[in-house]
Amino acid sequence: MLEVIRQASTERRALDQLILDVSGLTPAEVQERLTDTRFQRQLKQFQLRDVGRLLALPNGANFSVPGAGKTTVAYAVYEAERAAGRLSRLLVVAPLSAFDAWHNEVEACFDPQDRPRVEVFTDHAPLNAEILLINYHRLANNYESVARWAAKGSTLVLLDEAHRMKAGRSGTHGNACLDLAFTASRRDILTGTPAPQSGADFVALVDFLWPGQARRILPSEALGSRPPAHAVHQVADVIRPMFVRTRKEELGLTPPTLRVEPVPLEGLHRDIYFALRDRYAGMLKMTIADRAELGRMGTIVMYLLEAATNPHLLAAGSSDDDPPIFRHPPLTVEPGSRLWDLIQRYNQYETPPKFSLVAQMIKENAEQDPPRKTLVWSNFVRNLRAMERMFARYEPALIYGEVPSGNSKPTAERTREKELQRFREDPNCMVLLANPAAMSEGVSLHQVCHDAIYLDRTFNAGQYLQSIDRIHRLGLEPGVDTRLTFLLTTGTIDDIVNERIRTKAQALGDMLDDPDLVTMALPSEDEEEYGAILDEVEDIKALFTHLRGEP
Repeated sequence: MLEVIRQASTERRALDQLILDVSGLTPAEVQERLTDTRFQRQLKQFQLRDVGRLLALPNGANFSVPGAGKTTVAYAVYEAERAAGRLSRLLVVAPLSAFDAWHNEVEACFDPQDRPRVEVFTDHAPLNAEILLINYHRLANNYESVARWAAKGSTLVLLDEAHRMKAGRSGTHGNACLDLAFTASRRDILTGTPAPQSGADFVALVDFLWPGQARRILPSEALGSRPPAHAVHQVADVIRPMFVRTRKEELGLTPPTLRVEPVPLEGLHRDIYFALRDRYAGMLKMTIADRAELGRMGTIVMYLLEAATNPHLLAAGSSDDDPPIFRHPPLTVEPGSRLWDLIQRYNQYETPPKFSLVAQMIKENAEQDPPRKTLVWSNFVRNLRAMERMFARYEPALIYGEVPSGNSKPTAERTREKELQRFREDPNCMVLLANPAAMSEGVSLHQVCHDAIYLDRTFNAGQYLQSIDRIHRLGLEPGVDTRLTFLLTTGTIDDIVNERIRTKAQALGDMLDDPDLVTMALPSEDEEEYGAILDEVEDIKALFTHLRGEP
């Protein structure tokens, strides 16, 4: 305990000095640090800058946009510190979808005759691993074993997609990560969307880097449920010395084409949607502060999203393969009621118009010369499976949460790695159907796919911003036209979600001084500015407004 207190005191002094000194190593100094090491990759100028800044920090954050090479930068920092004798091993906590990048990048970054050995934690820590990969869930379940491995050497503990632990001590993942911080010789975090909801999202991230210091340095008024508009700039000022960030514009990419495709709400579809909305409009007795009711409101959101995209789902409920937050029972409707009759008739006679539109777009892409492959996103597994059957002629690949990783089930007939390989390499596989919860992070498709269609989106702005960069990232050939299409059923919750995403992206862009985030989240021509940081309370308010039928 005394050693922990002594370490905390030392790090507090280091943090105070850090806030005063924001200088970093020059590119020449970085190159010198990496000379005669195992690191062989030629770094871009922005990567040299980021490595130089991180090497000047005892612990650091890389908030560069997805696709900027954060994994490469992390390997460079690790190798420079290892060569200096300050580190001997690297522990990476990351979602399963990011493991592929850590394996591939070690081959691209290091001398093939002298690469560090990368291993995945299964039920124990391999003895011969220099770099150990573990996902957040497994860390929480095997904390003692992992902590012992990290404590045996001078370990860099790195959180990839670190926003996964933003719940901090109130979440299982966050609790394990914050405890693990005390075993590290150095701590780094990587994420392109550190605070997609509010400034309060930074608390756990800063507390991992600098244990116990977040609430001392973050402005208190920015951490409340309804922070003032100017708080966003206060957060930006205090966190700026702690992180590096490469913006999208620095990658030299051709900007993507963002297009909203309005889908008319007509016929039985319209009748079902408004009957459902009216049903819930009379149930708005909860107050915004009644947090216990948020679960019920989440279920209402699921029903409205289903009704806006595919009313077939209302009678079926969620799939067992949906992420836990999306699981909900079939809509309870009294047999013989008007809504019951509408749903039964729809299921017999109509095809969801979004599905027809996606089919048309996939066909047009496949028939181009050369053909263009298409990535289709949906949050609902039943939608993905329905499209798999509907688009069978294009031999679609399919990835959602219950499709296992080859690391955990190498003998499985269908794994994420096999599906990604098929989409990348098989000319007959023209479509990838994916769930953002399973594939919005850590996957690169920019070499083979330049079209993404969003069948539906949720209020999760971070997940959405991450998903864009699966096909628009560093390494994309100049002049390639990357097209992102958002299907919005007019007059439905789709409109509310679209507005909330742009608002959150504006707030995050302000905190990181990054207008690119706003551009990527604004697929319409609306020039209205949003200055305040908004969180789920504002999501609920927007939902209430929609249910009341207000503009």
